Amino acid sequence: MARNTTSLQLVQDATMERLAAATLSKVGVLVPPWVILGAEAAAGAISHAIWGQAPAVTWAAVGCTLGSTALTALTWAITHQRRLIGRLHATITTAAASAWFTTATITGLHPPVVNGALFFGGATLALSWNIRTVIRNTSGDGEHDGGDALGTLFARAREQAGLKGAKVRATQVTEHKVKGQMQLPPGEKTADDAIKATDRIESGMQLPPGSVIVARDDDRADRAHITVSDPRAIRQPIAWPGPSHPGASITEPLRIGLYQDGDDVLYRFVGHHLQIMGRTGSGKSIGGAWNIIGEIITRHDAAVFSIDISKDDQTMGPLREGLHRFETGKAGAVELIRAMHEAIPQRTKWLADHGYSDWEPGCGLTYWYLHIEEIAKLVNELSADDEERLGEILKEMRSAGGSVILSLQRADYTQIPTLFRSQMAKMCFGLSDPDDVKYGVSARQRKADVVPHEWEDHYPGMAYLDARSIRATHYAMPLRTYTWGRNSSEARAAMAAHAATYPARSKQVDDFTAALARPTGPAPAVSTATTAVIPAPAGTGYGPQDEREEFAANFAELLADAAELVIATQHASPAMLQRKLRIAWTDCLRLLEALQRKDIVGPPAPGDDLRPVLVAADDRNAVQLVEQLRATGDVVTAALAHMDDPDPSLSAGPDDAIRQPTPEEADALQADGPLVKLDPAQARQLVYAWLRHRHQTGTPTFTATDDELTAVRHKTGNGRGWIYKVLSDLTDRGVLTVTKSGTARAYTITDLSPLDHDDHGRDGYDRAA
Repeated sequence: MARNTTSLQLVQDATMERLAAATLSKVGVLVPPWVILGAEAAAGAISHAIWGQAPAVTWAAVGCTLGSTALTALTWAITHQRRLIGRLHATITTAAASAWFTTATITGLHPPVVNGALFFGGATLALSWNIRTVIRNTSGDGEHDGGDALGTLFARAREQAGLKGAKVRATQVTEHKVKGQMQLPPGEKTADDAIKATDRIESGMQLPPGSVIVARDDDRADRAHITVSDPRAIRQPIAWPGPSHPGASITEPLRIGLYQDGDDVLYRFVGHHLQIMGRTGSGKSIGGAWNIIGEIITRHDAAVFSIDISKDDQTMGPLREGLHRFETGKAGAVELIRAMHEAIPQRTKWLADHGYSDWEPGCGLTYWYLHIEEIAKLVNELSADDEERLGEILKEMRSAGGSVILSLQRADYTQIPTLFRSQMAKMCFGLSDPDDVKYGVSARQRKADVVPHEWEDHYPGMAYLDARSIRATHYAMPLRTYTWGRNSSEARAAMAAHAATYPARSKQVDDFTAALARPTGPAPAVSTATTAVIPAPAGTGYGPQDEREEFAANFAELLADAAELVIATQHASPAMLQRKLRIAWTDCLRLLEALQRKDIVGPPAPGDDLRPVLVAADDRNAVQLVEQLRATGDVVTAALAHMDDPDPSLSAGPDDAIRQPTPEEADALQADGPLVKLDPAQARQLVYAWLRHRHQTGTPTFTATDDELTAVRHKTGNGRGWIYKVLSDLTDRGVLTVTKSGTARAYTITDLSPLDHDDHGRDGYDRAA
C-alpha cells in the first residue's frame, strides 16, 4: 500500500521559507543586545583614543556624565506606560551602559575592572533582554499560539480569515497530518464561522486548496478541530491492501480506502442504508460498490443480494461467486424484491420471538445487504406496487437486520422517489454540476461546503462519506477508495479471485436467507441473461369483441379498486379517484355511477361532485363486497361494452312499441353465477402450464380473451378481472411484455424462469383468490 508521507511536510517543508524566516526573526530579536554591547565596547575604545588624554579627558568626563544623566532620565520618562519591572529594566540598562562608556573614555579598555564590567555586566544585561524577548513571544502574553508550527502559521492567517482572537495549538503530529484544537473567542465566533472561513485560512497560510479541514467540537461551541494534511496525497490511485477482518462479524468496520490525512476509512455499515452517487467515470461502482461489498463478503454473518438491470455483468459480474444472489433482468429483480418484502415481517417476528429488538451479532439471523446498481433504471421499470414494496423495504429492513445500497448518477426526484433519498447515508463521488451536490451529500457536508463537483472524473475513486460511524473530524474530508488493478482487466481478475476466495455457497446462513439465495459459480462464457422479446405475429388482429371483453374486465378491476378507496377513506368524489387511480375524469364519473348502482355510494347533492359513502369503513362485509366486484364487475357496464354502436338513422318515438330483448341480449344483462374457485396456487399453476404450452408450441403472443386462456380461467373458477390481474402481475415481473393495438392489448411470453421459482404457498399478491 503506497502512502504519500508529505502531509507533515505540508506544514513544515511546504512552508519552509516562511518558517525559516520566522526562525530567523526569532533569532534576530535576540541579536540586538549583543550587537549593542559590541558597539559600545568599540565606541569606548575610540572615545578613549581621542579624548582620553589631559587636558581633553576632563572635558570628556564632564560631557559623558551629563549625557549619561540625561539619557537615564529620558529612558525613565518615556517608559512610563510600561510595567514597573520593564521601566526599571530599561532605565538601569541605560544608566549602566552610560556609566561604563564614561569610565572607558577616561581609562580605556585595558584596566581589569573595565574589562570585567564589560564581560560580566554587559553580558548579563544582554541575556536579560534576551530572556524578556523569549517570554514575550510565547503564549503567556497572548501574542502567539504555542510556539509550534501549526500555531505560528495560523496566527499569521487568522486576521485575514476573519478569526481575530482565535488560537490554534497542535495536538497530534504524524507523518501524514497535523491535528490541532482551535480556540475561538467565546461569544464572538463559533465553529461554523471557522468552517466557512476554511478557504481564507488556507490562503493566509499559503497552503494548497483543500489542505485544511475544520470540524465542530461536540463538547464546546467555542472550539473546533482543525486538521492540516496534503490534498495531493490521494490524487494518485491507492492499491487495495486486502480484507481487513476476514471471517469476522459484519459489525467490525469495513476498510474501504484512505482519507486525505492518511487515516484508514473504517466504516461500520450496520443499521442504516447508503446512497452512492457520482457521475459516469467517477468510480462510484468500482470504487464504492466493489470496496464495500468486497469487504462484506469476507464476513461470516452477512449476505449480499445484488440487482443490476442496466449493465448486466459489467460491474458486479466479477463479484458473482461472493454474492448470495445476483439478478440482471427485470423478472428476477421483481421476484427478489417481492420475496424480500414478504420475508421482512417474518424476520422481525422471529427476532421478537427470540427476545431481540434489533439485529445483533450472534442473534441467529444473517445480516442482509440489498445492493441495487443504477437504481433509477430499475425504478423506471417497476410497477407502482413494486415501487411501493421497495420503499417499504427501505423503511422496514433495518429492523429486520439488513441495509440497502443504492447507486446512481443523480438522486433527484426525477430519478428516485424522495422517500428513498431521505432514508440514506451519503457517499458522493465526483460530479459535473455544482447543482448536483445537494442530492449527493448530507446536510452537514453541505454546511461544510464540500466540493465533489471540482473533481468531475479526473480522480476516479475520490469521495466524501457521511454515515453513522464516521467521525466528526472526517465527514467533510476527502477520501480515496482502493483500486484493484492498473487496468480494468487486471482489476476484474483480482476481484473475481477475491470473490472465489469467499464464495457465498460456503457460508452457513439462516432459513430466510437460504430461501432467497441463489449462489452461483463463475458467469457462463456466453451470457443468457437477456431473453429476446418475440414480437407479435404480423397477422395478429384484435376484433371488437376482444376490446369489449378487455374493457369490461379492466373496468371490473378499477371498480373494485375504487370501491376499496371510497370505503377506506369514506370520501367519494371524481377528483379523489382521478388523483389516486390516475384515470380520465369521465372514467371516474362512470365508476361512481356504477358504485351508486351497487349501493356503495349515494347520489351527489345538487351542484356538488361529492357523494355520501353508504358502506362503513369497519363493515365486516366490505372486503367480500370489493372482491365480488373484482370478480363480476358491473353488469350494466359489461352490457354496454357488448353493444354495437347505434345506427344514427334509427330513431324511436314515444308511441313506438317496446321490443323485448333477444335471449342473447338478456343473457348479457345477467351477472355471472357463483363460481367454484380453485386454491390460488392451483389456479395460477393452470395459467403457468398454459403459458409453457404456448411457448413450446411457438405461439407466444396472445390476448386476454384468447379462447384457450378463457377456458383455463373457467377451470379456475375466477372472473375476467382475475385473469387480467394475473397477466398484469406477470408483466410486472418480466414474464410477459405487452403491446397495444387500439384499446386492446397483446401479451408476449419473454422469460418463463421466474415461474420456476414462484412460491405459491406465500402468494400475497392475488387479492382476488
